[in-house]
Amino acid sequence: MPGKPVPVAPPSAAAEPVGNPEAIILIRAMIAAANADGVIDQTERNHILQRLQSLDLSPEEHAFIVRELLSPVDLETIVARVSSPEMARQVYTVSLMAIDVDTELERQYMDTLASRLELDESTVRQIQHSLKSQ
Repeated sequence: MPGKPVPVAPPSAAAEPVGNPEAIILIRAMIAAANADGVIDQTERNHILQRLQSLDLSPEEHAFIVRELLSPVDLETIVARVSSPEMARQVYTVSLMAIDVDTELERQYMDTLASRLELDESTVRQIQHSLKSQ
């Protein structure tokens, strides 16, 4: 006779480290942008890891990032978690920081991201300009 089923946490809940939900979405945004063309190449992986190097990551947080690199979330999942215009700007900024927009797929991704985040052209240009001057 089988025993009672054991409840299992949904994968997304189990996979997310406890901590700052805004930081999680920013990390996911960087990784999703790097995956815009279907491949996270070594240069993009290095961009992401360089941005995260200054953080003191726990083993759980490091494992989370590795899982995300292996299985990035989609744009809609990211946009659904953005709760403010400031967060929208941050998501767009870190996404742009993670990649060199040098393919049509990456351009389309960034255009779609800006649109879904409801960022106007002026804001997008301002973010692009500020990153180029760094």
